[in-house]
Amino acid sequence: MQWLINGQYLDVAAGNFKHGAIGIDGKNIVKLGGEPRPTNEDTVIDLNGAWILPGLIDCHVHLTQPTDSCDYLGHARRSDAEVALYTAKAAERTLLCGITTIREVGGWNFVEIAMRDAINRGDYIGPRMLVAGRILSITTSGMDLYPGMYEIANGADAVKAAARKQLARGADLIKVMATGAVLSPESEDPRSIQYSLEELKAAVEIAEDNFKHVAAHAHACRGIANAVAAGCSSIEHGTYADDAVLREMAAKGVFLVPTQCTLDAMLNSKEAMASMPPHQIDRMIESGKTSAQAIRRAYELGVPIAMGTDAGTPGNHHGENWQELIVMVRDCGLFAIDSIRAATINAAQLIRRAGKLGEIKEGALADIVAYAANPLDDIKAVADVAFVMKDGDIYKNRFAG
Repeated sequence: MQWLINGQYLDVAAGNFKHGAIGIDGKNIVKLGGEPRPTNEDTVIDLNGAWILPGLIDCHVHLTQPTDSCDYLGHARRSDAEVALYTAKAAERTLLCGITTIREVGGWNFVEIAMRDAINRGDYIGPRMLVAGRILSITTSGMDLYPGMYEIANGADAVKAAARKQLARGADLIKVMATGAVLSPESEDPRSIQYSLEELKAAVEIAEDNFKHVAAHAHACRGIANAVAAGCSSIEHGTYADDAVLREMAAKGVFLVPTQCTLDAMLNSKEAMASMPPHQIDRMIESGKTSAQAIRRAYELGVPIAMGTDAGTPGNHHGENWQELIVMVRDCGLFAIDSIRAATINAAQLIRRAGKLGEIKEGALADIVAYAANPLDDIKAVADVAFVMKDGDIYKNRFAG
């Protein structure tokens, strides 16, 4: 047994902190609250008044993608071995910043699936990973920039076959392109419709038949509406959503995964700004301002929101994933507790791990992070994580000694 003492843990559902020890046996929380009752064989860890949260969940990550420049063609020429080495370090940085679970929504030649399995075996340090394999896409100019990330499939039958391929390779979910992308060649418009309603339904059918879910990349409002009608579980980005489609998302419980921090990350990176094509910079600025309004409106209308960073975009570094929680409060109107809920209980519900992840409670997995300051008083406290535990194993502890 391990005991975490002298801290206050967040009851995420209630929205307040509680005093009491946390008892951990193996990978699970088995005792919560009250005084610890350690035996001589137990380990007692003093957290020195820390503010304790469940391990954070990032629902939109591209772990294989470099972030320090926009040399897309250079990145595309990397060998799978180079990609794997980069991904291993990115995974470690992600865990050490307090993200104990990620949803990898577009990797590279299935390297990310091998990394997930290696982390699960204990060969590498990293967050728990749910992976999509390759992104299902129509034939588009964007595939030239990301040849290891896209699985091209045109028509419903081809989409079914492509979805089955990802599942056969070990995917935990399916990712589809309902619209164009922002970080694409100038000829591809992020407001354009890509997969049709019929094609999206085909992807959802295969995923749900195999107890998986579908994440839909969607900027354009009609593309969002198509993805919602098709039964997708989450809308990634949602930039141009209007009230009608947001109300439909709220009614059906379709999650919005905003990825709003991409704009800040780009603007704060001299390397990214110097190397990005001008049309992409303009798109990022325009879409970032528009999406902030859409997220605010989604929050007001009761759309469930799950945290996602799009870490892997220019300047959006792996290991700085916490910035999304700050941006959602600062720019999108969320209260601090709801920003944290987006990264905990909401995210756990989206990835179908509710009850095991996203909460500190008896029976849940021992994914725990702690901070020296209270993030409900100032959400910026999440930028400085002092303690990280995943599955009962400690990976960072600045309170020790």
